[in-house]
Amino acid sequence: MAFPHPQRRKHESGQAAVEAALCMPLVVFMVLGTLQLFMLLQGRILAQVAVYRAVRAGSLNHGSCEAMTHAALVTMLPTVEHTRTPAQLADAFEKRRRNFLRVRGSKGTLFTEGPMVEIVRESPNVGWVRGQGQEDLLFDVPTDDPALLRQRTLEIRMVAWYYMRIPFADWVMSRMFLAQFHLKNYTNANPLNPAQKKSDWWADTDVELGPDDWPGGDLGERMLRWNAQGHYLFPLQVHAAMRMMTPLRASNFNGGAGCSLHGF
Repeated sequence: MAFPHPQRRKHESGQAAVEAALCMPLVVFMVLGTLQLFMLLQGRILAQVAVYRAVRAGSLNHGSCEAMTHAALVTMLPTVEHTRTPAQLADAFEKRRRNFLRVRGSKGTLFTEGPMVEIVRESPNVGWVRGQGQEDLLFDVPTDDPALLRQRTLEIRMVAWYYMRIPFADWVMSRMFLAQFHLKNYTNANPLNPAQKKSDWWADTDVELGPDDWPGGDLGERMLRWNAQGHYLFPLQVHAAMRMMTPLRASNFNGGAGCSLHGF
């Protein structure tokens, strides 16, 4: 029986090692990236539930920002901390009742700069609410006027900041998102293909990140700033509407349509 030449076996072994080294980053990302993506999808589902609970709380509490923010906060808590028991839930909420995210990343650093949620009331119109005096006294009077029905419908949009925490996947996906939304082009070595020394991650189509008039400011600017600090966040944007079940109060609209991030 003929055996392969020792030198040939050595070359084949070296080639296999090189191929493994080239493929390993992609394989690792496929595993960690899939896990991070499913966690992001879980956060999206929670955000949809959170915005519904928020608009319902506002409908029951005269359009109150505090009630809406706290309802959304409680729903989003599982994305930042264990809440398996009532005690854990109460502790997690107490740390964040002023709407600070407070979460540790994959490197163990604590992030407290950003809010957990931001809420803007698209309807009713702030000027109309203030024009009714302290409270809408005709709230219980039956009407078929579409304009009045519109003004007595609470419609909100909300952004829930999701903190990505899976090592390596958070870094790669954050750069993909920045490139996709035309926020920052990535031109360094491809982390998924070490042989490619220069990348060009940039979206060919115009993809909008969404409205910029949020209480905390421009979403893209904050994504860039936090990314540079090693914190990888993604804004989950959701929307909900519900007829008011209590009359609107002008005092709840003193700050305009947007809800204060931490002022309650």
